Amino acid sequence: MLLRTPYTFLTVASWLLLCLGMACSSGDSEPSITKMEDLPSLPEEPKKQELPRSVSMEKRDVTLALVGEVRGEIEPCGCPTLPFGGFERRGTQLGKLRDSGAGPVFHIDAGDTLVKGLSTKRIDKLETRAREILKLSKMVGVDVWIPGSSDLIALAPDELAAAPGPHRISATWIQPDGESLLPATAVLERDGFKLAVIGLSGPPPSHVELDYMTPLRATEKAMKSIPKDVDWIIGVSNLNDDEIAALSREKTGLSAIFSTRGNRYDTPTLTTQSTPIIETPDRGRYLQVIHARLGSAASTPLLLHPDAPTWRARLSAVRRGEDDKLNEDGKGRNLGLINTVPLSADLDKTGAISDRLVKYKADRRVEAAKNAGHTKPHTPTYASSGACVNCHSSEFARWALTGHAQAWLALVQRKETENPECVGCHTTAYGEPGGLGELTASNIRKFKGVQCEMCHGPLAGHPSDPNVTAKPIQESDCIRCHDEANSPDFDFETYLPRASCQGGAPSIIPKPPDP
Repeated sequence: MLLRTPYTFLTVASWLLLCLGMACSSGDSEPSITKMEDLPSLPEEPKKQELPRSVSMEKRDVTLALVGEVRGEIEPCGCPTLPFGGFERRGTQLGKLRDSGAGPVFHIDAGDTLVKGLSTKRIDKLETRAREILKLSKMVGVDVWIPGSSDLIALAPDELAAAPGPHRISATWIQPDGESLLPATAVLERDGFKLAVIGLSGPPPSHVELDYMTPLRATEKAMKSIPKDVDWIIGVSNLNDDEIAALSREKTGLSAIFSTRGNRYDTPTLTTQSTPIIETPDRGRYLQVIHARLGSAASTPLLLHPDAPTWRARLSAVRRGEDDKLNEDGKGRNLGLINTVPLSADLDKTGAISDRLVKYKADRRVEAAKNAGHTKPHTPTYASSGACVNCHSSEFARWALTGHAQAWLALVQRKETENPECVGCHTTAYGEPGGLGELTASNIRKFKGVQCEMCHGPLAGHPSDPNVTAKPIQESDCIRCHDEANSPDFDFETYLPRASCQGGAPSIIPKPPDP
């Protein structure tokens, strides 16, 4: 109310001017006046990067959907912070891409697909799971698969070459007789678009009798078999960081190299100096989607569009049938936009893939019950913590306050108590001889939670049988469940006191030094 009258306004204004004059006249020095020429110059606006152009050709649109290092994950696990992934969700997202993508959609698996962590506890055999994953990969629409070295742990070379599933290629794996184990290349054709793919597998494991052709030599040899009329030539690899970096510096005729993530995932960036490397996140939890507008030769290096928002707006205009403003940008260039799509819960959808997963899990439950019933004489079996508490009540009390004791509750909350993908790490001795078999109420009461014998081994008969003794805790036992995928922050030394029955002072076998 006070400032609404003219008189009050003039009074306040006069007071402010008086104070300002007193401030300026205080002291003996003259007031400092800053001149315009004394002010620092404004930073120059960054110059727009001019992308190189090559031979100009008729534009072609294509979409790639890439996965790599799926590592046996058939569905999302609830343990990580972001439970993304799974074949069912991937199939749903691929359907969306095919409905709305610019140009044909090709789905490629860069390898290391079959083995769910070399240490992860599983109730199924490596080969059984590997064959199932290949069938799921075929169902979800993988057009070509480049096997990685870990895939040869699940299947021997001849089995890997012959097993039902998606088409597979590798230019680097050579049999002892000098013949290639798999075709070096594949030419995929859809909606009139021809995509040439060269497969670059990493070195095979030492126990596998396969020779290894260097990636550069393999690429140069494979390029000779590529037809002249293809629209795009790419390499797909699971090479290590050094090998793929060296290959990208060579002029091989590859427009781009799509790869597994290597030691760490590097966000794709614009480069005009070499063949670009575009990695995909691991575990099949994301689809790495590459929208490409090809306006140059099949081997012209792919340029990642420097202005992603503009690209998306223009791509949307193309889909709506409006003026194609990408034409000018794309003349004489192969342009690409990367979009990493999480496979989240909104993609859940029932269908043929989910039906197959239901059957697969039912078969695994039957297998677990069968294994649990197969006990051999003089072989230690499982007593459960109910037997241990009789002599080790203080240790049992400490364990009862740990997360291991509450592990089953997590499955109850997530309604996953019949999922063999989860039960093995939230109970004790699932599918082990004399352990948890059929998931009945009585069996679950006996073996729920991560009990003593998960760390100390089977102890039925202890202490009366001197041959049955508790083994020290080893990190190799822990990482069967606390693997990189489902427990990425696991640290043996710090996790152990929180889970140990010995109050933070357990007997442990230290991790051996790196060779």
